Amino acid sequence: MCGSYAFNILFSVIFMVILFGSLCEARLRLDVDIINDIDPNVQLGLHCKSKDKDLGSQSLAPHQHWGFREAINVWETTLFFCHFKWGSQDKWFDILVTRRDQYVCKHHPCVWSIRLDGPCRLTGQEKCYPWNANI
Repeated sequence: MCGSYAFNILFSVIFMVILFGSLCEARLRLDVDIINDIDPNVQLGLHCKSKDKDLGSQSLAPHQHWGFREAINVWETTLFFCHFKWGSQDKWFDILVTRRDQYVCKHHPCVWSIRLDGPCRLTGQEKCYPWNANI
């Protein structure tokens, strides 16, 4: 009786480990591509990160691209924000928001055109957003 109970628990634990491992491997990954469309003569500085991961500082010439790929967590709360600087401007934007972007960008990169009045997601139907409020 005890041997059968132990076997059932062991089998359940192994099953859960396999199932959880499969779920982790099947996590959705989103690609983000950022384009400097500020102005034909303006260099764009940017620094993107999440609460857990810093992607470092980048500098984009006009119309130059830079991007990253990120796995979406199981709670679907993955968030990456970027700090953009050019000339005397200093702006913030949440560049990857799982609930906003996961369905539009599931099969194609989330392509963001960074413009003076705010970022525009070009993937799917073009949609422009305001800059985050300065804090």
